[in-house]
Amino acid sequence: MTPFRQARLAAQQLRERHCGEATPTGIRSSDLIACIAAVDAEDFDITLARPDDSALSGADAVLVRAFRQIIVRDDVDVPERAFLVAHEFGHWVLHPEEQEGCRKVIVSHLNPAEDDTLGAKRVEAYGARERAELQANLFARDLLLPHALARALFDAGRTAGQIAAELELPLELVRQQLLDAVLLPHDAISEESPEPALSPTIEQRDAARSDARTSLVVAGPGTGKTATLLMRIEHLLANGTMPAELLVLTFSNRAARELVDRLEAAGVPGAHEMWVGTFHAFGLEFLRKNHERFGLRPEFGVADKMAQIALLEPHIYGLPLRSFNPLGDPLPWLDQVVKTTQRAKDELLDAEAFGTMVEDSAARSDADRLARERDVATLYRHYESLLRAHGGLVDFGDLIMLPARALGAGMGEFLPSVGRFRHMLVDEYQDVNRASAELVKALAANADSLWVVGDPRQAIYRFRGASMRNIVRFEDDFPKHRVFRLNGNWRSFEEIVRLVEHTGRDDNPLQGVLPLDGVAPIRGQGGLRPTLVSCDDPSIAHGELVSRVRGLQAQGVAYRDQVILASRHDTCDAAAAALVAAGIPVLHLGDIFQRPEVKDLLALLQLFVDRSGSALVRIAQLPGLALPAEDLDLLLAHLRRTRPEPLSWLTAPPIGLSVAGVVALQRWRETFAGLSARDSPWDVACTVLFDRTGWLGAYEAGDDLQAVTRRLALWQIIYYLRVPDGGRAYQTVGTFLTRLRRRLRLAEDRDLRIPPPEAERLEAVAVMTIHQSKGLEFEAVHLMDVDARHFERSDDAAWLPAAFTQTAGGVDEAKSEASNKLYVALSRARSHLTLYEEKSYYKAACTPTVQRASHLLDRVVGTRVQADTTSTTHRTAQGPSLPVGLKEFVTYRTCPRRYYYDEVRQLTPAAGLHPAVRIESAVLRELFVPHGGEVSTPVNDVKLELSRLPEDYEVTRPHLRAYADQLLQAGRAWSGADRVAVAPPVDVVCDGLPIRVISHRITRQGNAVTLHFVRAQPSSPLAKQHKAIRWVLKHLNEAYPPLRFQGSLHVLSTRQTEPVVAYGHLVPDFNLTHFAQALSVGQFSAAPSSWVCPGCRHFLYCPA
Repeated sequence: MTPFRQARLAAQQLRERHCGEATPTGIRSSDLIACIAAVDAEDFDITLARPDDSALSGADAVLVRAFRQIIVRDDVDVPERAFLVAHEFGHWVLHPEEQEGCRKVIVSHLNPAEDDTLGAKRVEAYGARERAELQANLFARDLLLPHALARALFDAGRTAGQIAAELELPLELVRQQLLDAVLLPHDAISEESPEPALSPTIEQRDAARSDARTSLVVAGPGTGKTATLLMRIEHLLANGTMPAELLVLTFSNRAARELVDRLEAAGVPGAHEMWVGTFHAFGLEFLRKNHERFGLRPEFGVADKMAQIALLEPHIYGLPLRSFNPLGDPLPWLDQVVKTTQRAKDELLDAEAFGTMVEDSAARSDADRLARERDVATLYRHYESLLRAHGGLVDFGDLIMLPARALGAGMGEFLPSVGRFRHMLVDEYQDVNRASAELVKALAANADSLWVVGDPRQAIYRFRGASMRNIVRFEDDFPKHRVFRLNGNWRSFEEIVRLVEHTGRDDNPLQGVLPLDGVAPIRGQGGLRPTLVSCDDPSIAHGELVSRVRGLQAQGVAYRDQVILASRHDTCDAAAAALVAAGIPVLHLGDIFQRPEVKDLLALLQLFVDRSGSALVRIAQLPGLALPAEDLDLLLAHLRRTRPEPLSWLTAPPIGLSVAGVVALQRWRETFAGLSARDSPWDVACTVLFDRTGWLGAYEAGDDLQAVTRRLALWQIIYYLRVPDGGRAYQTVGTFLTRLRRRLRLAEDRDLRIPPPEAERLEAVAVMTIHQSKGLEFEAVHLMDVDARHFERSDDAAWLPAAFTQTAGGVDEAKSEASNKLYVALSRARSHLTLYEEKSYYKAACTPTVQRASHLLDRVVGTRVQADTTSTTHRTAQGPSLPVGLKEFVTYRTCPRRYYYDEVRQLTPAAGLHPAVRIESAVLRELFVPHGGEVSTPVNDVKLELSRLPEDYEVTRPHLRAYADQLLQAGRAWSGADRVAVAPPVDVVCDGLPIRVISHRITRQGNAVTLHFVRAQPSSPLAKQHKAIRWVLKHLNEAYPPLRFQGSLHVLSTRQTEPVVAYGHLVPDFNLTHFAQALSVGQFSAAPSSWVCPGCRHFLYCPA
């Protein structure tokens, strides 16, 4: 049982023991607390004290265990006081050791502070003290408002506000309990039977009982690594070590959670007193205890990547950069700069050391690379000065680098923080980075023993800075150490073990340095070899997958004991969709921002910031907010024409609405009353969902896996709305939406793809990437698409200086990691292993390691077909307006659905476009008027766009003005005038579709006609605009002989012109021909893309 389920169970038992059967309407918090504190119950004295009372020592509440007393600050109202007392009851029941006073309980849990960052939230649950506080918070919530009661009250029609008032509870507590009760899978919480103990091998016993000061345990998959670590802890405790003297560190949050769960389940005495958590959690606690030494505030924030970019971006414009152009859209290169700085910190390189490295390697770098590296060094130095300003922030790299360097320089002044740790244990050592290894060295120098466990062949996190060098060259850091090898595999049958063994040796550079020992399969043979299914295309692969998943389930392998693994998220998405279409329960959230229920909520938030009201096309279909179609069209036309303040149209609607429309808008006014774009998205969402509409009712019903998954996705996104990022970025609806789009563009949403732990018990097939499967095991593994391209060597980012490219004692880390990824995937299987090969890709080839394992595999040819049900064709009665403009055709080529919103529905939201893109469009409107238009008409499009920039971009306004001026000057130099009319349109039929070509200028020399086009930024010759122009030029040449049409593209930002040449012969299935035919018949299907969609202005309401 997890510590958090244990907290809920303990709260449930305490409430039932002292309060009996509660009334259907619940118990007021003051009565509940009095009942539990009564003499004939827990016999507690609840004492109020001033916040400055010495008894509190600055805390919100203090548990005085010896006197059965809880002291609470007296300046909070009854609901908050009840929560504080319940929190201390949680410590009383769950944590027998003495606790320090609990600080910032209300602020951190009921009302997140500005320094309560998303980065900190990712770390805190995996530190010892923070975990105890979270347990106490969860205990308090369930004691005051159990899930079953919260759901019953909500189903009976009570709003969150009514529940809070009637039961004297904090509104935030009610909201959180309602979210959990309504949206999370709910099952009865009860004591769990412990797993049967296995008799350890001699190797495990020897490793656990090691008397060496430094021990390295090399443990392959399934060899009982975690069990051996637990045996080591029990051995130390049995020999006189106190629990508080143990420090257990691991790399991943999942590994930390598993260790805590296993310690609890094993009943290890004093488990709560041990420090068990991730390296980052340890670093966070260390820096908080020693904040003054590092010039930090007591409650500093932790900046994740998006917060780092938001911190740096406003200040890039005045820096002397040579390689990077701040004007335009800097997000792609800022992303790489931030990644590079974090990798530098992984190697213990601060900004000064990084700059020195760049200069030391200058003679070996070409001019372009050197300019880029010097820019990165400049940005790194400036970023560090911003990060340290006012002591308000650190980043993830700092959480390890700063403690490692400080402790490495001398332990003395930090002994009060870390001096108690006599024995260190480190899990997953192959995944640590250099900074983590140096931190271990520094701590181990003061400890009696260091015991680390890992497996270099499971090192697959190099992209996060991990380096197998630390375990391969362990003797460099710890010359005197003893090695233990665990070679007994408890997990897999022999047939699977032999294939995994082959993968760990075949073509893996590690084999020449650390040969893989023979592995003994303790379970013996299973009688079934792994299978490789060769499939001609994805439909066959999915058909075989569906059939084999069902077949295993029929043989007794439950769905929840099967997993689909893949290298890429899109492969996972496609496999999950195939299983769902076949009626097989699947646990897979995928990209939650593409899910309909999440888009409903995001579209609702967009209404608060978008003058065009474009999101109405989606919101007007929701329960309680439905609007007649005719009224919707009338309202959208009114907003397109007048562009009023967002939601102001609720009090000043257009004339001509139907009676039903007037009634609907009255409901809208009631729903959104008192809410604005300056409110937090959490407040807006909770108010609408729990107090103003019955929207959640549509999702509450249904117990099938798809209904459960919809609720899980909503739970993920609503809690995501709640946490600020340290820079006020998520504290208003407007800033949240701006940051969200940027986060999605950089694919920084991976944490939201992972279902919460409450979903792990569901009877459903799991679908995940290979990296997500690390540390897990399943009865049956289905590994999709074992194509060689997914298991190839991948180098470090090209942005890193050459000195960063490292080898692990002569081992090619990048190549070895490619082999390791396959090794990890195969070794997740206990009894059944199936690999799927797809041949439809260009030059597709099964990974060579698998090809050379034919003697260990049964190879079959796939024949079953699963029809593709994921794509749908969207047609409308209203086709395109002919002729279609060339620019609009390029839009259709990008996404037919975007064309539909732009041209058919004429939706014009500004939200979603980067400010630089909006400025570029405004510049072109100032430079050019339509053919025949009046060029002398005053225009101020750039000024207007600058005035409408989101608040996040306030500091960039003068720089964007300068960018606009630069483009305007270039455009006027090209045209020779302040403003000119574009060339007359040229019509031509291209593959049956009438196209109207509007160029910025047309010139002619003899029979040669040149169409001149102007754009703000350069594009690739393979870009959609280039191809469309070449296609149109070909048809113009065919339509107007003997004229020879050619094109040119002039780029304002570079002032360079490039020619565009007409296509010659086209292949019969040329893709633009297909698009022309589809547009002619009014097909407007969406073209979902993880790269394109987040940048589309229609993203938040598009059904793609």
